[in-house]
Amino acid sequence: MSTVDFVRRVIIIGGGPAGMFAAISAAKESGLPPRSILILDANIKLGRKLGVTGDGRCNITNAKMSSEFFHGKNPKFVNSVLGRFSNEDLLGYFNGLGVEFREEEKGRFIPVTDQASTITDNIIEELVRYGVEVRLNTRIASIRKEDGVFIAKANDGLELRSHKVVVATGGLTYPQLGSFPDGYTIAKTFGHEVVDPVPCLVGFETHEKGLFDLQGVQAKARAWIELRDANSKTRSSSPEVTDEVMFTHYGVSGPAVFSLSIFAVRQLKTNSAVLILDFFPGLSVEEVDKKILSIWETNPSRTLGNSLIGILPKKHVQVIMRNVLQLDIDIPVANVSKAVRQGIVKALTHLEIRLKASRSFKEAQVTDGGIDTEKVDPRTMESKLCPGLFFAGEVLDIHGDCGGYNLQFAFSSGRAAGLAAIQGDREKQ
Repeated sequence: MSTVDFVRRVIIIGGGPAGMFAAISAAKESGLPPRSILILDANIKLGRKLGVTGDGRCNITNAKMSSEFFHGKNPKFVNSVLGRFSNEDLLGYFNGLGVEFREEEKGRFIPVTDQASTITDNIIEELVRYGVEVRLNTRIASIRKEDGVFIAKANDGLELRSHKVVVATGGLTYPQLGSFPDGYTIAKTFGHEVVDPVPCLVGFETHEKGLFDLQGVQAKARAWIELRDANSKTRSSSPEVTDEVMFTHYGVSGPAVFSLSIFAVRQLKTNSAVLILDFFPGLSVEEVDKKILSIWETNPSRTLGNSLIGILPKKHVQVIMRNVLQLDIDIPVANVSKAVRQGIVKALTHLEIRLKASRSFKEAQVTDGGIDTEKVDPRTMESKLCPGLFFAGEVLDIHGDCGGYNLQFAFSSGRAAGLAAIQGDREKQ
């Protein structure tokens, strides 16, 4: 038996950064009575995923902010959103609450406390301050719109009514922290298309089992991915990135691989993909060959396996020589032929690793895919198909690179949706 609740001004479905910021923005600007705005969240507490971002430190935004760092069918969708609430605006908002940040490598902004809870705690305090009601452990079983009012039935049977609805349910990453496809279901209910969600900013399982012995090795490399046809002919290549690569028990991970996953995860469904690593970024093949030859000429009696430990990790070199090139690593370098040396140089400057599959949503940082932005107004985040329905954050087909871009979009889009959702109420005052 269902119970009918009173009609709210705005119901926000999802208690992540986008949903919480939508609620704060709506409540702060409208001056509506307490409980006029309601957040529904499926989790046991608000902002659970926010607590694990940036390795628990919360990389909230980036000094470099433009559509070139975002992806989806229409990455330029973010221009209007970010133009209305920029990285400077976001930092300024939290500065006003007493939160201080420091800028780290690659323009990343982190709270000086190094704690994501600094952001979460301040947001939750703002929700209380502005009288936003919160219902946890609540999912929407169904939703419809009648006579200008949204009627949503919760999983506990409660019937919730509202003049406006903001969907900010996020993507499918971190299912262990509570991720559900409810936002996509709601969008489809009102006629929106959903781009098939896949994991992104994620590692890959690989075919080269000989490289599994590199587990735990981390190395900086110039990296790119090539898509190849059945004849191993390259069809297309990703942009190159130079960053850290981490070798794991299943394959490869790390910042360089995460950046390239944007290009490859979807493609792996219909193409073969090869990750190529150059462990001497900035040097030509000829320069690497000369470097190695010089080292060997200086120490001709040194064993092959130990000959390059001054410039690369010992385990790194030995596994590639032994497992990939099938070399005897105990012979002195004086006995190594030019052809073998050149083979080593190639393996260290053009190591090919065949990708098998991406890791799951459980290990991914963001979702690639989501509600198609074509039918969403980037100025207000309102549905073009259903007036009064808004979307914000990762539930949309927008995802950014590593470095604070996804959180910035979540906060910016949440604010836009929250403000637009109470626009009529502000005009009446």
